[in-house]
Amino acid sequence: MAARTLRPLILICDDELPLRELVKAVLGDGYRYVEAEDVNQAQKVLKESKPEAIVLDVMLPGKSGLEFLSELRAKRRNKAIPVVVVSAWQSADDQRTALNAGADAFVGKPFDPKDLASVVESLIAA
Repeated sequence: MAARTLRPLILICDDELPLRELVKAVLGDGYRYVEAEDVNQAQKVLKESKPEAIVLDVMLPGKSGLEFLSELRAKRRNKAIPVVVVSAWQSADDQRTALNAGADAFVGKPFDPKDLASVVESLIAA
């Protein structure tokens, strides 16, 4: 088996630039990043590359992150990509809804940087 030469690619899908920047800062230099402001951009990214994980906001312009997640899970090519849903909606029902839509993990906003980093790391390592 060949050694991995590239750092894992993470797709960050959030409509707010400061939050995308925060996620990159929290996760650090051990990853490469591609960003999307909405579902349309995220879909374009997935046609061009296959990220090792997706950090996905729920509240996006146009389609919601959960609608995107359901579509993602319906496609064989993207079915196995780990997805961390990040949302200001943090009730148990919101978390359950995200997990039922196909999320591998849920992190509430505002998030503890260590929590997000450990969740992403564990999903990529799995």
